[in-house]
Amino acid sequence: MMELKRIIPVIFIFALFVTACEDVSEPFSIEDGAVPAYVIVETTDRTVLAGANLEVQFQLAQTQEEDVVVEYEISGTAVAGEDFIQVGGEGGTVTITHNPDNQTFDRGSIMFDIPITAALGASRTLVVTLLSATTASGQELTVGRAEIGLSRTYTISGLGDMPTGTYSYTTAGSFAPSEGTLEIISRADDPISVDGSPYLFETSDIAAMLFGSAMPYAFNLTADGNVIGAPFSHAASTVILDVGGSFDSSTNTIVFDIVFQCCGVPGASLIITGTLDD
Repeated sequence: MMELKRIIPVIFIFALFVTACEDVSEPFSIEDGAVPAYVIVETTDRTVLAGANLEVQFQLAQTQEEDVVVEYEISGTAVAGEDFIQVGGEGGTVTITHNPDNQTFDRGSIMFDIPITAALGASRTLVVTLLSATTASGQELTVGRAEIGLSRTYTISGLGDMPTGTYSYTTAGSFAPSEGTLEIISRADDPISVDGSPYLFETSDIAAMLFGSAMPYAFNLTADGNVIGAPFSHAASTVILDVGGSFDSSTNTIVFDIVFQCCGVPGASLIITGTLDD
């Protein structure tokens, strides 16, 4: 009996050794519940602002020890060349390159540059949908994981728009009230660059003739009508102003809320309220 007790542990250890030596390089059995290799669009749904860029990553969740070519299509309401410019992956394919030293999932990616003029005054969708994934040796892989990551939708949020033309204004703030007119000019076809940032609109006079002549200034509108002014005038870099405000599309009224950071009157305020002339 003592001899039998000694033999049983030896048999158990031998069985473990034999099991450990099984060939685990054989393909997984789907029938046994294993998950086949698959590719997903890893970059989740999100909103992208005009003037930004978007990187879309494709993830191979189980290495195949070889490159994988992913085929995809682009759809949605966004217009190629107008609302987005694709960088890489042109032609509807992208390669997930196998890296034997990679300790994480293999990935490939494409980039989209979103112009500052994209979806002006609106929002548009850019949809990336997987069609197929094939290894370099010709093996077809699954796309999507229970439909997760099969398709992703990116919303391009454009800057605000407004009518151009002559606006009659009144002023308030630190200076004597005044009246006058200014011109709002669209620069969408040729944005003004100030300190490296593009601006789509220009007012012919940001200071209501306080400088003795008109002082041009560039600005943008957000989709909800907030004014974002340039850090200084593109016509005179010494004219440094904090320019905010709002635009009301129901009345075609723009308000420039201005705080001077220059010109001997730092901290002085000027509020210009202008309404589009009929």
